[in-house]
Amino acid sequence: MGCVSLSADVTHGFASRTLPHSAPLTIRTSRLGATTSESADRSSLTIAAAGNSDLIFPTESEIGDASEFVSQPTALSPARPFVKWAGGKRQLLPDLLHRVPQSFRHYHEPFVGGGALFFSLCEQQRLDGKAVRLTDINVELINTYRIVRDRVETLISLLSTFKNDERFYYNIRALDLKQLDPVQRAARFIFLNKTCFNGLFRENRQGRFNVPFGHYKQAQICAPNDLRAASFALRGVCLEVASFKDIEAACQSGDFVYCDPPYAPVSRTASFTAYNGGGFGEEDQQRLADVVRVLGERGVHVLLSNSAVPLTYALYRELHVEEVLARRAINSRGDRRGRVPELLVAAGPLAAELLARRQVGSVAAATIAE
Repeated sequence: MGCVSLSADVTHGFASRTLPHSAPLTIRTSRLGATTSESADRSSLTIAAAGNSDLIFPTESEIGDASEFVSQPTALSPARPFVKWAGGKRQLLPDLLHRVPQSFRHYHEPFVGGGALFFSLCEQQRLDGKAVRLTDINVELINTYRIVRDRVETLISLLSTFKNDERFYYNIRALDLKQLDPVQRAARFIFLNKTCFNGLFRENRQGRFNVPFGHYKQAQICAPNDLRAASFALRGVCLEVASFKDIEAACQSGDFVYCDPPYAPVSRTASFTAYNGGGFGEEDQQRLADVVRVLGERGVHVLLSNSAVPLTYALYRELHVEEVLARRAINSRGDRRGRVPELLVAAGPLAAELLARRQVGSVAAATIAE
């Protein structure tokens, strides 16, 4: 693809633009195995860790072509989520970070969403020297991650022309994805995410995005430095469209998996599980619980978050379960946005580690009390 253009007759009020691509540059990050170039053979990328077997991410599209590279992270912009996401974990980050294993091999997220934990771990340099695999079943989300990683400057140039206007919004929403190239699709995805109602992602049965315009007085459609910081963090990261059921084949003993699935609904009207055509029902919750148990038995550190409801308590009753309070911001009524109980579930070596930490804490507290 040599250029990116959208015509004014397709997007009302949006002048036609042609954006040349940048020259290929070399990836350089502190993450082991993340150095490559367009001239290199990218048919496979092998990332080795001392004392462990090789982890192979086999396809070029997963790792990226590094055609546009942010050589240094932006000092004023820490890596953080560049999209709003229902059930995003920014409010829960302190609780999650407190439960990350002290040491682990490689990192996996099968429900990446906004990627709050991933970006936070990057900022703390806890993923340096590790392979990272981020997946989701949302095709447009993963495409957007890949474009932020590989084509961030072209994306910024295109996205900066979009405007917070209702007519423009519905014209962009109505575009046929089959007629757009990957950069255009990513720009559309971010624009709709920033300007739609409550930042929701919802599709109808035909797979078309159907969230209405958000009517925000101000909407930060393009945050260039945030996108560049995210691009830097994503260098060398494997990004795939995949089901959570594929995680079993990708993990090895000592790896760390964080699962943030669509939550089990707390009521019939409070479900966030149907953003994609297939939904995520009780059978999916059961299959996920089975996967978590299998991974734990294989020596994989697993941390999972979900709603605190009878279903999840029953599914994970044999594992290490803790209840925490999290602030939920996505609700059609502002008076129903507040702190709600959620479950954090640990399996495998992480469960034993968290239990040991709790026991040490109890002993320390008893000693102080004496």
